[in-house]
Amino acid sequence: MHLKLIALLGLAVMAVDVLADEKLPVLKVAGETFSNVTVTKVSSTDIYFSSSQGLRNAKLKDLDPLMQKHFQAAASKAPAPRSAAALNGRYHFRVASPTNMPVSAADIKTELADALARVREIVNQPVASRPRTADMDVSIYGPGWFHPGAIRPDFDTVDVRASQELTYAKHQYATSDLNPDIVYAGNELEFNSMTKYFYTDRSVPKKRLTDGEMQEINRLYRIIGNDEKRLAKQ
Repeated sequence: MHLKLIALLGLAVMAVDVLADEKLPVLKVAGETFSNVTVTKVSSTDIYFSSSQGLRNAKLKDLDPLMQKHFQAAASKAPAPRSAAALNGRYHFRVASPTNMPVSAADIKTELADALARVREIVNQPVASRPRTADMDVSIYGPGWFHPGAIRPDFDTVDVRASQELTYAKHQYATSDLNPDIVYAGNELEFNSMTKYFYTDRSVPKKRLTDGEMQEINRLYRIIGNDEKRLAKQ
């Protein structure tokens, strides 16, 4: 009995020592057991990992109490996302600081260019890919990932959260006829008709944006709309 207790305590200590990007022999999620697990990302509510069963994400609340406590602690220690103001000093005026209003036409043009560049940066973040294997549940899209053209958003009113589409998540993986030997995790992808205007490379899919990222795009859209109106009056 004492030996069993010591062994269990030893396993508990080992589990607590597990860090993101390290491997776990097993991970139990809501009664389902995953083997050969590699944790890739932990947020305040979710855990993302690869396993013998493929790529998955799960709610921290569905883990066993010990692992739930550990990963919640790991997430709380993660550095906060950098604000636009902290991105290498590349942005100016309200893109970097909401109260820093540009005055001159030259400054307004600088802010407008910054806002457009920042939206492109958020929308076109890279998505992890992996080689396709025969056992994968893959949805193939074509021709290409996206239809030609794009709608110019109404920068004054649109809420990009309302137009986010997560249809790729219906399958574990997704690919297109452009690169069928490479797949992407379906739950990491999105399509959004109100950000498609800013897609720069349509040969690859687009990252599923977080609520915070979409709210930042909404804020930048308002800046773009305001700057365009101000410049039109110059």
